[in-house]
Amino acid sequence: MKTLARNPEKLDELKDKIDIIRGSVFELSSIDSAIEGTEAVLSTIGPPPAKPCNPEQYREAMKNIVAAMEKHAVKRYIHIGGAVHLGGENETWDFKRKFLRLFLSIVSKPILVAKQKEWEVLKTSDLDWTLVRPPRITSGKITTKLLADEKNLYSLSVSVEELSDFILDQIKSPEWIKKAPLVSSK
Repeated sequence: MKTLARNPEKLDELKDKIDIIRGSVFELSSIDSAIEGTEAVLSTIGPPPAKPCNPEQYREAMKNIVAAMEKHAVKRYIHIGGAVHLGGENETWDFKRKFLRLFLSIVSKPILVAKQKEWEVLKTSDLDWTLVRPPRITSGKITTKLLADEKNLYSLSVSVEELSDFILDQIKSPEWIKKAPLVSSK
């Protein structure tokens, strides 16, 4: 198992468990090193909240990820988006979701634009991708059932443990390949 990190020292407790590669998702050589020899890629890239970002950088990063995966014949890619991220066909946009998207478009528009640009690259790739779209991620243990649906978001939160389990399950599962499930706690 490998991870690409700008600041590997932040992952010190994992250094004996995984291969930590110092680098940036904006550097093709870093991406290439991280992907070489893997079977699947789990990605949480995206602009940091409350910091300026150039959405175009994230489109380019996604292009580089796709290119490196194709180069190394890695097909499975699981990407984290968000519940207000466009991605499903015939989705239900209830009041909560519309309000959340409006709010985020006011306070974090560059993040929404960046995530959309990533999505535009991903959905046209030949990878076996899954775009996981959680709402607010909360700390805490699994207490309820996680719900995954392409059209409906059932709540405005999901526990980090439930989300982690769902993401890891997707590595081998064909259920959500080339789909963008909304995931939330019941």
